[in-house]
Amino acid sequence: MEIRKSRTAAIMTLLLSILALYASLAGVLDKNIYQDVLKAGTISHFLLVGSIAQDIIFIPLSIILAILSIVFLIRPGLQSLIAIIGLAWCFFYGYGLYVIQGQYTSIYIIYLSIFGLSIYSMIWGFLSFKPEAAAQTQLPRALRISIGVFFIFILCVLVPGWLLRMTPDIAKHIPDDTYAVFIMDLCLVFPALAQIAVMLFRRKPWANILAGVALIKALALCLSWAFSQWFSPFYAGFEFDYGMTAISTILTVVSFALLIPYMLKLKKGESIHG
Repeated sequence: MEIRKSRTAAIMTLLLSILALYASLAGVLDKNIYQDVLKAGTISHFLLVGSIAQDIIFIPLSIILAILSIVFLIRPGLQSLIAIIGLAWCFFYGYGLYVIQGQYTSIYIIYLSIFGLSIYSMIWGFLSFKPEAAAQTQLPRALRISIGVFFIFILCVLVPGWLLRMTPDIAKHIPDDTYAVFIMDLCLVFPALAQIAVMLFRRKPWANILAGVALIKALALCLSWAFSQWFSPFYAGFEFDYGMTAISTILTVVSFALLIPYMLKLKKGESIHG
């Protein structure tokens, strides 16, 4: 991989992690952050609780991203670069929801900064991989197929679910509170997972790298989603959604179970060059 581009990506993810840590701590510790926009009618109580739940999970994820970015700057490695790109994708998604939904809190500019940094850190991160280096990466066949099947499983479960949830909103011409989730998933995330799965089945070299990035993103966001499903009933008294809780928990566990062997068994055929 190209060391200058990868270091640029790591510097941006380090800055991203600092901003995300600030934003998530503010969301948890300062009650006025979300209460002000709730009073203004910009967000619902449901989104307020969901935002707090996401912030709670994003605090440790921000710290992990900061540590991994520093580690990569000191000692660059393939797995650590994949990890920081995957976490950047997680923050791109999480704060993309805030940006798209227009959660105009007092730190909305911070959300925009995190969103922008995540985009460009992913771009520079992917540009760091030389095609010939990607071609030399290897994954065991069983693991590669398992990851591909997992991504297809996500699509088979969530695409119909999201479409069914959107149908009444389309009929009423009024978007749901979580309409940004449908935008991010149906337009960006699900097509990406489908393409990565196909590439894995076809043994395309780039899929070996993209699979890890997608697994880390899936683990981080499904963990946030699962935590929110457990957190909301206890924090705000919302009705417990057994279906969504089961789906989010299963996806979290499976993504973690696949990520561990992925990190251990991913092989590279080239060292890092300047």
